[in-house]
Amino acid sequence: MLLACAASYGGFACIALAMPDYWERAGGDTARHAPRRRRLRYGGAALLALSLAACLWRDGPGFGALLWGGLLTAGAIAVAFTLTWRPRLLGLFTGTPPR
Repeated sequence: MLLACAASYGGFACIALAMPDYWERAGGDTARHAPRRRRLRYGGAALLALSLAACLWRDGPGFGALLWGGLLTAGAIAVAFTLTWRPRLLGLFTGTPPR
């Protein structure tokens, strides 16, 4: 369950950081952003797929899909709150340590 939660949060964080505005707010260097955009998008999608796989493996297809929908909502809200209040915490994804 912890793996599914972390993968959901990480997936949405990667997808958000693929956008230049959020990348800069998290403290990333704009010169290093362009080559990483596609990798961030694919990595985010892979982490969300990992979250789905973990939910389906843990609880089966019936409740696992429902649980995954809830985790997607919680992960997206958590990333939105992080970007609003402490965007530098996502500096781990950009390669710059948080201050």
